Amino acid sequence: MFKAGYAQEIITPPTGVGLAGYFNKRPNEGMYDDLYVKVIMIEANEKLCGFVSFDLGSVPAEIYTDLKAFIAEKYGNDLYDNLIISATHTHTGPEIRFRREEWDDRTYYAYDLALEGAKRAIIRAIMNLLPAELEVGSVYNNPYAFVRRYYMKNGTIITNPGWGNPDIEKPESELDRTISFLKIIQGGRLAALICNIANHGDTIGGNIVSADWYGRFAQAIQYELKTSLPVMVLDDASGDVNHFDFRQKINQSSFKEAVRIGRGYAQIILDALNDTEKLTAEDVVIKNTTVTIPHRQVSDEEYAAAKHTLATVPDIKKDGDLESQDLANKVPAALRHFAQRTIDCRDKSVPSHEGRITSLRFGNELSFVAVPGEPFNGVARAIREKSTTKYTFVVSLAQSLSGYVPMPECFERGGYEVQPAVNSVAPNAATEIINAALSVL
Repeated sequence: MFKAGYAQEIITPPTGVGLAGYFNKRPNEGMYDDLYVKVIMIEANEKLCGFVSFDLGSVPAEIYTDLKAFIAEKYGNDLYDNLIISATHTHTGPEIRFRREEWDDRTYYAYDLALEGAKRAIIRAIMNLLPAELEVGSVYNNPYAFVRRYYMKNGTIITNPGWGNPDIEKPESELDRTISFLKIIQGGRLAALICNIANHGDTIGGNIVSADWYGRFAQAIQYELKTSLPVMVLDDASGDVNHFDFRQKINQSSFKEAVRIGRGYAQIILDALNDTEKLTAEDVVIKNTTVTIPHRQVSDEEYAAAKHTLATVPDIKKDGDLESQDLANKVPAALRHFAQRTIDCRDKSVPSHEGRITSLRFGNELSFVAVPGEPFNGVARAIREKSTTKYTFVVSLAQSLSGYVPMPECFERGGYEVQPAVNSVAPNAATEIINAALSVL
């Protein structure tokens, strides 16, 4: 039989802490809504597994390390391997992904809030385990997500080419519009939801903390169902996906937009909530593996071109957020920023790093596979095409750190996501991750 338990803790950081998601510094000036760490634990035939999701841009390496030590001390060495630990990828959460020696007091406090909140939520979720039924469903309907890399009429690829750009030809690739959800039912009532949705959490911008559309999504479901049930979003592969429809001349950056998208996704889930299948396999198979993720090599020509850019492009600061589309628009600050990243890639990168991949499989009906970094949506498509379970949740920004993971063919086409940076991935990284994910599935 199944049991389930859940808990959540507020991890909203203090004002003044730096916010993640853009290239410029953005000190927090307030909050639209709270950030949470959410935990849902599932026991299947006395084997315990679960999910830990942070409203952060990414999970810092230190949290993985510190949580592993805490869990080993309190519950033994096995439980950590049975958990999927991920971030929602809000771009208006605290920036705590860099080296600890670079943190100020407020960043330390934000980190402690996240870590200690996760510890408390894990303890409470395990203590709250009660008999449960699990039902799973999915729809192929994601109208709020768009592939953000476009072929232009001159044959080049540009990321975020600008509102209503007349030179847009077509998106670079298709989008897997699958939205999946798992219902946890206890005592005849809907007790918790786990949802798998592909989209970026960069709706708002600015200097005010928010869980972005993920938070508005959870609130909208709770409002319609008249209950404060836990609603967890596991971010599907969204490295080349965002909510911007650049073929229209509209403003899509605001808290109001996060509300619109969150409520829209909530309605999609609510409309499908009764079209589910009950899980009959009351056991779970858990597998972990590590994959060596190769890093980008900068050529002599690329290195020389970056040096030339720094020597010739004027150092003009940009007002407001420095964003990926500024590269396509040849904004001086963006050109210099990416030139310096190219130089740092060659001077500071190591050859590779190890990534952790985890799968939870419930018979032939349902599987979760968690992969590191921000993989392109093609990674999820490749995994789902070969998965042997009817429903496959692909969880990104999970288990270990990495950056963008573009598909191999994207590197020669250009665009923001394939620009070199310290320890950015090599063209074959996506293939290595896909193969490793399929091996644990």
